[in-house]
Amino acid sequence: MRVGPECVDGAWEVAVPIRFGPRTLAALTCRWPIGRMPPSEIESLLEITAAIAAPRVEALLAGKVEIARAAEAMPQLVGVSDAVGDVRRAVARAAAAPFSVLIEGESGVGKELIARAIHQLSPRRDRRFCDVNCAALPDDLVESELFGHARGSFTGAVAERRGLFEEAHGGTLFLDEMPDLSLRAQAKLLRVIQQGELRRVGESFTRKVDVRLVTATNRPLGREVTEGRFRQDLLYRIDVIRVQVPPLRERPEDVPPLARHFWTAAAERAGTQAVLSHGVIADLARYHWPGNVRELQNVMAALAVAAPARGMVRASLLPAAITGATAVTAARLADARRQFERRFVEVALARTGGSRTRAAAHLGVTRQGLLKLMARLGLE
Repeated sequence: MRVGPECVDGAWEVAVPIRFGPRTLAALTCRWPIGRMPPSEIESLLEITAAIAAPRVEALLAGKVEIARAAEAMPQLVGVSDAVGDVRRAVARAAAAPFSVLIEGESGVGKELIARAIHQLSPRRDRRFCDVNCAALPDDLVESELFGHARGSFTGAVAERRGLFEEAHGGTLFLDEMPDLSLRAQAKLLRVIQQGELRRVGESFTRKVDVRLVTATNRPLGREVTEGRFRQDLLYRIDVIRVQVPPLRERPEDVPPLARHFWTAAAERAGTQAVLSHGVIADLARYHWPGNVRELQNVMAALAVAAPARGMVRASLLPAAITGATAVTAARLADARRQFERRFVEVALARTGGSRTRAAAHLGVTRQGLLKLMARLGLE
């Protein structure tokens, strides 16, 4: 139904509703100077335009509603960037589906937080969420940890024990740093995923398990497959829904809200009522954060300890690497080269979560070469 022409604020206005199905989404309005009357065909032109625009308006509104719901459901995913909005939507869609999820992102971006959000938003939220860091599992204990063991099945097995798959029955199992599993462990894991049943170490019969599998990796699994370190058939099983988490350096607009979020928690624990100055926020936003969100959280905790009981927290309390005081200041070329090498190695280690093997690969040197370089630079 058309509204107008009406004189509003010294101009003529004509408006028609934008409808999508039975719902009215918005209104399309045109204005003319008070000295000119709207043309007679304006109503039909506006109605045609409204009909063409309706699907696009519906999509825009649906996207905004989806973003708002995702943000409300995942308050722990702090950030204002489009990238964080994309992650929230991906998490909401993954949670609603019953399939395996693969989370990709550098060390420290919050992959476990995302895995927990997927579980909390899924129909399995009332059952257990179990998690394990595959990098911390020795190869000879993988089967026992994941699938359990019978009493007396090996030295030290004084009682039967359920593995993580049984503990997570009906719920979600999160396997962090999947590429660190050996090929032998990958083969056994593949069998459980394919058949939905497991056999405890030392038992001769199988047990049915119903587990939603969420996995995470800090390096591309496609490359791991190409280089023979990861089974391709296992990748097909776990890479059904993929959630990509961008590093913090690619979304600097998220640094201020994350810093304030971590500061609130750290200041409360440290017993300080000081507030962050604009200089602190600016320096934090300029830093490249090789350790991602985890590094920011640790920096804010250390800052809360060093901060005064009241007043403003000044940028001088931040680590020198963040404020830029680590810029090359040496007068001699050899000293400048040493400063640069030290910072370059520190960044590589931070990006790989302290793994010297992966840091060496990033730097293009052998692990032994990296150890020698660290010893020469005085890095522990």
